Amino acid sequence: VTDEFFLQGDVEREFEMEVTPMCDRATQSRVALQTGFIKMVCTSLYESMAEVYPQAFRAPLLQMKANALLWEEITDDQLSLER
Repeated sequence: VTDEFFLQGDVEREFEMEVTPMCDRATQSRVALQTGFIKMVCTSLYESMAEVYPQAFRAPLLQMKANALLWEEITDDQLSLER
């Protein structure tokens, strides 16, 4: 998803438009975007769903939390090496 965001920012820059902050590869971090999305969107959604549907969302909630921990340990430089 961040690739799409950054491509959008590139197009905005090319057409001399104001670059959407989260689409600016010069100022944004892929890791920060991902961890922010997990914290702001996924955590509250999965926790709410786990309250309503505990059996169905227990495993996804645990996996999301494990993913969040992994993202906190990685850097943008490490992501670049994996490409």
